Amino acid sequence: MPKIEFESARKKKDQDIKALRSAADELAVVEEVDNAIQQAAEKGASEVHFEPYETKMVVRNRVQGELIIQRAIKGKLKGNVVNRIKVLGGMDITKTKIPQSGFFRATLGDRAIELYGHTMPTMYGEKVVVCIQYKKSATMRMQELGMTKTMMTNFQKSLLQRNGMILVSGSPGSGRRTTAYSCVLELLQETQLAMGWDPVIKYEVERMVQAKPEEKDEFSFADGIKAMMRQEPDIAYVGDIQCLDDVLACIQGTFAKRVVLCRMTSNNAISAMQNILDMGIQPFLLVASVKASLNQRLLRRLCPHCRVPYEPEKAIELELGFRLPPDSHFYRPKGCEKCGNSGFVGFAAIFELYLPSEEVNKMIVAKEPLQTIRQQAMQEKMASLKMDGIMKALRGWVTLEDVLLSL
Repeated sequence: MPKIEFESARKKKDQDIKALRSAADELAVVEEVDNAIQQAAEKGASEVHFEPYETKMVVRNRVQGELIIQRAIKGKLKGNVVNRIKVLGGMDITKTKIPQSGFFRATLGDRAIELYGHTMPTMYGEKVVVCIQYKKSATMRMQELGMTKTMMTNFQKSLLQRNGMILVSGSPGSGRRTTAYSCVLELLQETQLAMGWDPVIKYEVERMVQAKPEEKDEFSFADGIKAMMRQEPDIAYVGDIQCLDDVLACIQGTFAKRVVLCRMTSNNAISAMQNILDMGIQPFLLVASVKASLNQRLLRRLCPHCRVPYEPEKAIELELGFRLPPDSHFYRPKGCEKCGNSGFVGFAAIFELYLPSEEVNKMIVAKEPLQTIRQQAMQEKMASLKMDGIMKALRGWVTLEDVLLSL
């Protein structure tokens, strides 16, 4: 197995930190950090957590959404381990009482990896999480996302209008970026320009111009969106809109008859639109620009080789609020060699798609309550996250428990 190799971190000019750097560069410390990150990367972990306790530091990896203990580090090394990560990420190792963030790159064989380190002071020293982003090409097409045929057809129609905002929302880690890039692949033609502005470039797309903000940049995220729109892209992707300036820049970009894909955080498809209103956007601007609002969650996929069916109890029907089809079965995990005895293999997404209607748009402009707007959307047969999840649980893709916990 090739050894992980880090790029040089930014050099510090302050000579007073030489001693700390020397300790952070000790062979034992270097090996602890390198081995911890290498083992995490080899398992495909998304995060490595360095957790300080009174007599030791515990390292845990997040794999398929769950934290798994990797190793324990001797207590006398925990301060130097933190400093090693700080040095790699270009953080200030003399400051231990404030949170810091850093960025560094590595290669593992022929794999390029981007790492984002974040520190936090605790009662037993600094706690660090290193988030791992694996650089890879975007290859997943919309047909592979797991949408129902009806939902995918309706979503494709909204994309093919070739103008307006498409909201792709959900909780962090719900696969929003993957979905957004699948939309780019669906739309992109050789005669068009696609551009992306994202805090993290997880996927690289052939014939798409991609950029991300840097810490040293003297302009805001919204300024970056405006600069991208001035390049006249036919398809624009914006990652993580969070404030009024971001949304205004995106809406203004739709005036030039282009598709603007916006990733954001929200609980459901309707609340994504409400979140934009809460940022200060006028309702008439929102309804004039949004062509579709997609919300999603990412759940553990049951291993098809060992999942165990069971008949739902009547109490489940009462909890779900509707009668299940005759002879319905849900499924539980069991565990086998093919899934590492976990009962799960990979992930499956559940979706909720709202396509604006004249009636709902009138309610938004009239500033009706969110719950009232959602009820109207449901009456118009909007497929909810809950219903999509239950259908996939009945097919044996996911567990019913994971569906209900995700909502």
